Amino acid sequence: MIQNQLQQNEITQGKYFFIIEMGKSHILRKEILGHLQKHRPGSTEVHKVEDCDVILVFCPIVSRAGTDIVAALNELNTCSASKPAILMVFHHSFNPDKILPDSSRNITRRNTLTVDCLFNEDVGLLTCNRNEEALAKIVCHFKPQVYLFKCILH
Repeated sequence: MIQNQLQQNEITQGKYFFIIEMGKSHILRKEILGHLQKHRPGSTEVHKVEDCDVILVFCPIVSRAGTDIVAALNELNTCSASKPAILMVFHHSFNPDKILPDSSRNITRRNTLTVDCLFNEDVGLLTCNRNEEALAKIVCHFKPQVYLFKCILH
């Protein structure tokens, strides 16, 4: 598992990102990008997929998780079937302790990190351990090579 994560980290490092937004995720986008800028200054959005190092996919669950994730993956693969990607799956909840299935178990696309987050449409990301861990994983994928080993161990 660690070997697989290491390979994924080596592939997805970089500072240029392209965004795919599924559904209404403007508040979530603002929070995630703010966190990324705070912890990884210099990360930059580009407007052409061919100019990016990694694709950020914002996928709020609005109908059924499986259906929404498949739609996001289809959009991702339409943009690029091989570019590294971070798929952020946002589950609506009022409960920051809600137990969620791990969406990454259903993702077969190579070079793709999947993180699950909890959010509420009125407040954005919930304050919880799950979201803190997800944000840390996202930031680690933008760290320079020298920091990769440290990120994997945490």
